[in-house]
Amino acid sequence: MPSALRKAQLRALSLTRELATTVKSKIFPDKTQSCLAFAEPSIVSKYDISQPRRLRRAPILTFEHVHFIHHLPIELLAHVFVLGSEDDVMFPVRISHVCHSWRQIALRTPRLWRRIALSSNIDMWKERISRAGACTLDIQLFPWRPTRWSASERQYIDAMAIQWYLHPVMPLLRRWRSFEVVFKDYSPYLWNAALSGLCSRSRRSRAPTLQNLTLIYPVNDDTKEFCLFSGYAPNLRNVTLDGIRLTWLPSLFGNLVFLDYTHHGFSLGHQAVYDVVVMLEISCRLVELRILFPPRRRVVSHTRSSPVARRVLLPSLQRLHLRVEGSDIPFELMHLMSLILTPSLTSLSLIDVDHRRPTFPGLRSFFYIYAISPSIRLLRIEYRWYDPRMVSPIVSALPHLRRIVIRRPQMSDQVLNLSSRNRKARWIRDFLQPVPSQIDKVHTICEPTIGHSRYINHHIYVRPPVC
Repeated sequence: MPSALRKAQLRALSLTRELATTVKSKIFPDKTQSCLAFAEPSIVSKYDISQPRRLRRAPILTFEHVHFIHHLPIELLAHVFVLGSEDDVMFPVRISHVCHSWRQIALRTPRLWRRIALSSNIDMWKERISRAGACTLDIQLFPWRPTRWSASERQYIDAMAIQWYLHPVMPLLRRWRSFEVVFKDYSPYLWNAALSGLCSRSRRSRAPTLQNLTLIYPVNDDTKEFCLFSGYAPNLRNVTLDGIRLTWLPSLFGNLVFLDYTHHGFSLGHQAVYDVVVMLEISCRLVELRILFPPRRRVVSHTRSSPVARRVLLPSLQRLHLRVEGSDIPFELMHLMSLILTPSLTSLSLIDVDHRRPTFPGLRSFFYIYAISPSIRLLRIEYRWYDPRMVSPIVSALPHLRRIVIRRPQMSDQVLNLSSRNRKARWIRDFLQPVPSQIDKVHTICEPTIGHSRYINHHIYVRPPVC
């Protein structure tokens, strides 16, 4: 029933003195209770939660109590973590379990999680992809898988497993920064399973951010030629190939600066030389080239009977590695080096993969055919590439040569620093002649010195610089 009093006659509510006293008595206890609370702990019941306990001030952490690594800027610490993750794929997982602050830094650094080493643990790699955010990805597929204890376990790889591993990362092809595939053991259709999703003609298979490509399968027997990334990878700079045939397009490999090429062996003789010449004509911006013609022979495709006559100019090439695997220098390598012009070459490495001796039978013929660039400043000679009778003619024919590094079996590297004073044959002979104590220790065969007059006047062909 509504009240009969008028609204103006209603009594205004106000905080009276009695009400304030009642509230204070309920919230703040009297003096006897507060003193009891700060008395000895034995007076207050241990389980009486209605009485407040004595509070103690927490210790304040001073500057000397904090580890020095916590004083580093977060950006610098995150960069250190990224550098560590390049050597160990499980490094981000371990540092995220050190402490809370490191875990927060790791979770907020997308570059730390960009490396994806595909294995059977698909859920873990999906989580790492999500933590990478919008960062570019480094995709790896190896015959071993990483573990949490910095070790690697061998994993079984076949065509079905490869497609299962690559399924989570194929939709992210436009975010790939590098793609590395290494197969050691033979299994059929490995390249078909690994590269089938990359050979489509649609725009989805393009790789606009790809910079590094590594494809290694030495025991491959599939002669199929693959055209990758729909012919479009403008940022591709570094390529390593072994045991695979690729369609060499300017839109794919026209901007290369590093090429490590091991010939697949499906073509021999002049045909193999022609294939490599076409590749070098397209990739004419190379700065470093490593090449190997292995002695293994597979199914041979159509061969070229006529020799290759056109030459290739590599104006930016500075470092050249010539590798030989087998008993002698292959014909393909000799013929190819007679067609390459390298006016800016500064470093030449002659590498013997098998680390054997004695000298290659065709070494003298190689130096007659190969036109050494006079701009070379560093020369590295290993194992069967070494012949003491050839060192003095090389030194006299290369005026800009400043250092020679020689590696021989069961001996440490010999470094010969050259200048205008020590280019005489006698000084070089004394340097390269083995010490008697080393001969007795390693039982090496004494080789003839380079002081013989027949080899001092040996002719080394040096091509004049290209204008």
